[in-house]
Amino acid sequence: MSQPFISRADGYVKWLREQVGHELIYLVYTTVLIFDEQGRILVQRRYDFDWLGLPGGALELDEGLRACAVREAYEETGLRVAVERLVGVFSHPDYNLLYPNGDRVQQWSVCVVARPEGGTLRADGGETLQVFWLPVEEALPQFPSAYQAMVRAALDSPREAVLEPVYAREPLTPHFPRLRRHVGQAPIILPGAMGVIQDDAGRVLAARRVDDGLLDVPGGFADLGETSTATIVREVREETGLEIEPVRVIGVYSEGMLYRYPNGDVMQGVGIAFQCRITGGALHADHAEISEAGFFPLADLLAQPVENMPGTVQLWHDIGAPGGWPYLR
Repeated sequence: MSQPFISRADGYVKWLREQVGHELIYLVYTTVLIFDEQGRILVQRRYDFDWLGLPGGALELDEGLRACAVREAYEETGLRVAVERLVGVFSHPDYNLLYPNGDRVQQWSVCVVARPEGGTLRADGGETLQVFWLPVEEALPQFPSAYQAMVRAALDSPREAVLEPVYAREPLTPHFPRLRRHVGQAPIILPGAMGVIQDDAGRVLAARRVDDGLLDVPGGFADLGETSTATIVREVREETGLEIEPVRVIGVYSEGMLYRYPNGDVMQGVGIAFQCRITGGALHADHAEISEAGFFPLADLLAQPVENMPGTVQLWHDIGAPGGWPYLR
């Protein structure tokens, strides 16, 4: 007789599930691709799913993505790794997960490539039953579609982070209001996207927020049912009236992104920033979240008094340093 499913989720996921039950929610994960000198990939047999897996897991509160990837890789495989590069964000609703206990997740998974630097290969005996190396061509057919997409992206695009297709499965479901109804003002992790659009003079499209009066690039939280690229297309349209197309990943941001809003809500943001180009529409502010929108010198954004928003300031600095794109912050 097979063993009954027992969830080993702890920390933030355990607390959140105690509030929301089995509802469909976003969870931010890291997925770690580890290759050996022969080009084989490190894979795992999991306790909860019968397909071949990759090391990784859910982000904790007050944790950055890089630290999460290193922690999860060590916990599940026994290897100490160093993150080398960002592969991309994988959030398509086709990758949604239904856990054996009924939990439903739209994954917002940040995939990275890492190299082993020490440790001893071993399974943790909890989440991971076995870990071993496999040739990539042998592993790929045994992966679910999300992992297949991640590995192919890593191999096909060794320098640029991959862009997801712009896809939305209607009707979309706003995610953060749904969580707030369950958890009140408690800290929650929310994925989203930011759009960087520059004119011919290099000025940056920025919007002045109603809540704090600060200028920032357009962006917002992901709705359930859309890809990360669809999030930024929707948010830019809603906030500025412009139609845009994401063309390049600037980076993914998780450090210094814990914010307390004027109403007392606490949120840890995790956002992917895209370089975008305008394809249509007419520029205007929505006058709900945004009081004005226009093109400003990058220096105007950096001159603002935002000591409590280091993650946002880091993005502004990174806009001016495209030689390092894509960043993992």
